[in-house]
Amino acid sequence: MTPDPQRPTGDTEFIPDLPERLACLAREGASAVVATVVSRRAPVSAQVGDKALIHADGRMEGFVGGACSREIVRRQALLALQGGQARLVRIVPGAAPDAEHAFAERVTVPMNCASEGESEVFLEPLLPPRLLIVVGHTPVARAISAHAGLMGDRVWRVLDDDEVADEPDAVPLGTLTARLSALPAAQRARVRSVVASQGHYDETAIEALLRAQPNPVGLLASPKRAANVRETLAMLSSFGEADLGRIRAPVGLNVGARTPHEVALSVLAELVQLDRQASGPTRSVSEQLPAVPAAPTAEPSPAPPTLLAQVMDLPALTVLNAAPTAPAEAGSAVDPVCGMTVTLPARHTAELDGQTYAFCCPHCKARFLKDPARYLTA
Repeated sequence: MTPDPQRPTGDTEFIPDLPERLACLAREGASAVVATVVSRRAPVSAQVGDKALIHADGRMEGFVGGACSREIVRRQALLALQGGQARLVRIVPGAAPDAEHAFAERVTVPMNCASEGESEVFLEPLLPPRLLIVVGHTPVARAISAHAGLMGDRVWRVLDDDEVADEPDAVPLGTLTARLSALPAAQRARVRSVVASQGHYDETAIEALLRAQPNPVGLLASPKRAANVRETLAMLSSFGEADLGRIRAPVGLNVGARTPHEVALSVLAELVQLDRQASGPTRSVSEQLPAVPAAPTAEPSPAPPTLLAQVMDLPALTVLNAAPTAPAEAGSAVDPVCGMTVTLPARHTAELDGQTYAFCCPHCKARFLKDPARYLTA
């Protein structure tokens, strides 16, 4: 085919392998916008059917018009990507401009260059499915997973390692950090998570999620229980206030939910609300649109020893002269911190002076490890 002499050369080019490129972006979990010229009125250099691919960092491949049209399409594509919905952009000389925002379906942009032609460009954002991580072997966790699947989310059900046998497709908690770290940065940026183990391994899961992905972590718990979780993580991990502030609790909109499915509805409704607020037009356009291609996101640095190692598998403590806590009955023990009877074998234990102590939760274990003499003396 003879090249069109009106088409610019250089960084504009055709994309003959567009389907393969889109499939590759989907595998990487990357977002992009496909721009297609759907109508034109000469004189314009673009032809109906010309396409361009606009990446999330503002890079643009392909051809949908000259220099002025190119920048208009790039800017509108990034807004469409932010709003997550398609739009039709009319490029018209001397037209009154429409306000720029992320949720417009039809936008008119004036052409201020010398050309007097018009064109319409359809912008189609391509977003990878959101990855929702749901932690817990509870009715609420199952309900959240089921409803999220109907919404089109990818769902990882995360269970404690000894619970995976009940659900073979689940992700073992001990592998969560490694699996998240193996995802491309673009996919980690779209991770949402809800911890709903209802006290069984909340702290362990939250620590893994805070280390391996950048977004807030929802916790299904009362304000008092959430405060205990933050206190435990502060004592047994390297997290500062900024990291602990990413824990959202109680998660979910207050709709008076009672049943597991109603709670799931409230949790997912809040996730939709947060996503829409994050992509909405409240920020200025200069904040929304990158001016130059962004540098590649660095892979996360190796994490320090995890709470799973610190709380679940701690080595023996320094020997103290203290009497062991007597068992309440065969097959059970008394938590030395709160006095609760714990069924053996216990999930949370610590060894001291040859004696194994059992705890009802990581919070009690953390308090014991901080000052064993206080509880053993009592």
